[in-house]
Amino acid sequence: MEPKYIAVIEIGSATIRGAVGSVDATGGITLLAVEETPAAGSVRYGRVQNAREVSGRADEIVRRLENNPAVAPARITAVYLAVGGRSLASAASEASVNQTDEAEVTPHTIERLHKEARYNLGIDRDVLSIDPRRYMVDNAEVKNPVGAFGRRVSGEFTFITCSPENMRSLKRVSVTSGDRDIEREYITRLPAQADMALTDTDRQLGCLFIDFGAETTTIAVYRDGALQMAAALPMGSHNITRDLTAGLGITEDSAEHLKLTKGMAVTERANIDAPDAQTREIINYVSARVGEIVANIVHVVTHAGFRPDELKAGIVATGGGSRLAGLMPTLEAQTRMKVRLAAVDRSIRAASPDIHPADAFDLLALIKYAADHAPGRSCLTVPEPAGARAAAAAPQTGVVQPRRTISESDPCLLDDEDLDSPVTVNGDDDTLPEPDEDPNVTRRSLLDRFKNWIAPKVDDNLDDEEDE
Repeated sequence: MEPKYIAVIEIGSATIRGAVGSVDATGGITLLAVEETPAAGSVRYGRVQNAREVSGRADEIVRRLENNPAVAPARITAVYLAVGGRSLASAASEASVNQTDEAEVTPHTIERLHKEARYNLGIDRDVLSIDPRRYMVDNAEVKNPVGAFGRRVSGEFTFITCSPENMRSLKRVSVTSGDRDIEREYITRLPAQADMALTDTDRQLGCLFIDFGAETTTIAVYRDGALQMAAALPMGSHNITRDLTAGLGITEDSAEHLKLTKGMAVTERANIDAPDAQTREIINYVSARVGEIVANIVHVVTHAGFRPDELKAGIVATGGGSRLAGLMPTLEAQTRMKVRLAAVDRSIRAASPDIHPADAFDLLALIKYAADHAPGRSCLTVPEPAGARAAAAAPQTGVVQPRRTISESDPCLLDDEDLDSPVTVNGDDDTLPEPDEDPNVTRRSLLDRFKNWIAPKVDDNLDDEEDE
């Protein structure tokens, strides 16, 4: 079985990234190529602000992926786009379906139940995904209702939603390969990341999943094996960069460099061990903003009705902002929960030593989610070699035909005794006549033999005509 290929693009506030991965028959993923380009202010809080600029950068990502030696000469014909951003939120809903008799619960029954729960939401927002909390069949909780028998089927669900403007702006982005539009599908980033980062134990015991982005911080609470709530805060690591830009009077590029090289989050700022005054000031700015982000996370989670001590599996963090020095200890100290970074699935490999899967966690999560939920889909097509189609359609001139095999029973084969020889034609002489001194006599003799060969009975007038 040949591997299938998946192409994904993530449009973030800081960068626009793309990747291509191959999935083999066992489900193993190989990361073939990763490309990225700055968003350059065309995306704010995860929402596309300038569709033309984002389209150009997405086309550049596609072109660079197709030119990568691990992908070429294939062409990208379909792509999965990640959906997230500031407007992402969750909503809870319940629904029930009554059957006329005690009948089997089918996938069609569950589809009806989901539609009913969606209708009961009563909100004017786009539904991105649905996560069932639990199913009941005749007031008995079942893990998988399909195949069970009952009269009444009910369920509790968590929907992930976003504002209609968010999806409209994303759909305005065109993604092309050459002069061809690329077919697209959408994947909600949060459940894809959670599928990669969390174990069944994490979901069952309860955990807090946090994605530290550039301008948004997305959080999700899992407990009892299901998603309980999700929210996106309009703040991220780029807020730290802006604080340094304004406080130190420098450019954003310089502030970003200082944040990564000298920046650090500390819980106690009274005794900062810094080599110079500038470093101390940078640490103060970074620590103040990190403390504010963590305080907002704690507020949203507790306001939703979840206490940190109820989430036994602790915090699982990902995103570019999570790599900031001192962020993990600060998060652990303020929440009083154990913290770990999300890890890439061990089955994932890299096609090149230059590719580091840990740095492409979000892209790999999208690839794995697409592989699990659309197993028959492949996003790459290998073009025919140049001239192959024309050569197939052209007439086959100059082609040597295979030699026909002749057997002894072939009716087209003459018997040796019937070969056309002078003996069988004339019956009495198998030698040619000696040339006469008179050329006309020799000519007449040969002509007689020829007439006897082609027509034993010829018109006697022929001789007279020849004499004339």
